[in-house]
Amino acid sequence: METEFNIREATLKDASAISVLGRNTYREHFADIWHDIDSFLNADFSNDAIKSCINSPSSHRYLLALRNNTLIGFAKLNINSELNGMGKPCIELQKIYLKKDSVGNNLGSGLIERVMELASELDSKYVWLDVLKNNVQAQKFYQRHQFRIVDEIPYKTDRYEIGMFVMVKRLKDS
Repeated sequence: METEFNIREATLKDASAISVLGRNTYREHFADIWHDIDSFLNADFSNDAIKSCINSPSSHRYLLALRNNTLIGFAKLNINSELNGMGKPCIELQKIYLKKDSVGNNLGSGLIERVMELASELDSKYVWLDVLKNNVQAQKFYQRHQFRIVDEIPYKTDRYEIGMFVMVKRLKDS
């Protein structure tokens, strides 16, 4: 299996591909936690919502992972996001989604590395994220990249109350 990939920031032309990949990967990984997954996907992964984020680079960024010019994964970042007690500037890693057949090829690590580079360029002190409490594999992945659990927050779908862990990686001294 080919493991070469490139990472770049999204443009408006990428919105449709992000929408398709986001819907497909979310469904692959999280369909079992929703009764009405389509309502969630239609809100979160609509072309309009994605274009709005791409048009707001001071607030949001999409980093795309491509192989042979085909989208195989992405990360969505919220810029200048606030986390209780951490102060600004922080970046929230809101999503990192990969095509199932691309998992295990250092793609996630490549996206995390680029997230950290961007955070440094933007002079952020922390990168934070939340991860489902029952998603142990993702927690271990983030821990390998020096994220640590700092809090627990409620998270509820139309089917379950699951809960999430907040994980943080410090980049600079306060």
